[in-house]
Amino acid sequence: MASGAQSGAALARAKTAHEAGDLRKADRLYRRILRQNPDNAAALNLYGILASQRGDSKRAVQRLQRAVAVDGDTLDYRVNLGIVLESAKNFAAAYDHYVFALERDPRNQNLLSRISEAAREGNRHDDFALLLETLCADHPDYAEAHFLLGLARYILHRPEEAVEPLRRATALAPSFIQAHANLASVLMDLGRPDEALASCSDCLRLNPGDSYALATQAIAFLETGAPARARQLLDSDALLEVHTLTPPPGFSDISAFNDELEAAVMAHPSLRVDPNHRSCHFASQTDDLFQEAVEPFASLHTLVKGAADKYRRKLDPSATHPFLKNPVPRTELIGWATTMRAQGHQSAHIHPTSWLSAVYYVRVPDLVQRGDNAHKGWIEFGRPPEHYPITKEPDVTFIEPVEGKLILFPSYFYHRTVPYEDDALRISIAFDFDPTFAE
Repeated sequence: MASGAQSGAALARAKTAHEAGDLRKADRLYRRILRQNPDNAAALNLYGILASQRGDSKRAVQRLQRAVAVDGDTLDYRVNLGIVLESAKNFAAAYDHYVFALERDPRNQNLLSRISEAAREGNRHDDFALLLETLCADHPDYAEAHFLLGLARYILHRPEEAVEPLRRATALAPSFIQAHANLASVLMDLGRPDEALASCSDCLRLNPGDSYALATQAIAFLETGAPARARQLLDSDALLEVHTLTPPPGFSDISAFNDELEAAVMAHPSLRVDPNHRSCHFASQTDDLFQEAVEPFASLHTLVKGAADKYRRKLDPSATHPFLKNPVPRTELIGWATTMRAQGHQSAHIHPTSWLSAVYYVRVPDLVQRGDNAHKGWIEFGRPPEHYPITKEPDVTFIEPVEGKLILFPSYFYHRTVPYEDDALRISIAFDFDPTFAE
């Protein structure tokens, strides 16, 4: 058995190699430490992190579980195990480890955000709401906890119970943009458009381009008898752009490029059926296609970014439109593919954290392109989600999907795809220019 000083020095050397990116050397040094002391929790923790970095989630979980078994009171080990379990899609187990850590560090907002995500992905909304009720009772000045409690109750279809904690969050933190925006949405859901407008105004004073608030404001304007103001916000002629992409270098035409995109999408390791908590139904989606600069997605990234750069020229500080007069935010381009067949569709949704969004059509069934199909398989802009108690018919815009077509639109525009019956494959790739991911 090595002495404590020797073990500490050996672990420091292994950690230095690890942090320097020399994973082979770090692996060798961690194994040497653990041969001498299999219960070295610090080494097990770091060795588990290394395994996760190498993509070996099974070994990562095993090592981190061992670290927690040896020393369950070190919260970092619990949190790291939760992160690895999340990456392995074991959200329920991740949730439990995060909760254990939160009980010992209840004001840790990063940890609370991780629990929120694990609850969402693991469908633990009831458990999370109960946890938050206790947390708010014990810490009545904790704005983030009140905000998340409001969201949890809303997700559980209890909007009337969501208002109070969201109002409490805005009172505790008047500059809490998300709390104002979500309070507006809940009030709109309850058929209280005048109050929703007031909350939208509070949000937009803090963040004039907030997509969630602009989307709710447009609905509330229509419901309160101000259709002209709603139409201004949702001016499709001014704010929608349609481009036909030219093939990138190395492709004879856009059809050849789409063939390669189709093959890459269908083989993508993250493609999964009806991913949880997304707007697609009877469909499959991928995760972000741009996490690595690989073809053909890298070429698509370049084409879409070029189109967005042209779109940015619309922006003008002297404009009267609230979207066009805002300065260009720094954004990161993310993109994901959606594949669907018969009855596949996306319900009305917005992209609330983003500034500008887009969709590109890779494969479109013949039925969708027919002129007599009642817009089946088309994209529709302007219709709010069904859960809003709308009494006024909104103006809507339909755009036909065509292979090689790119549509750009403000992220606050509600949009959906109309279901279709044909069993032929439909593939689209959606994009967000997202300020929250910009470095």
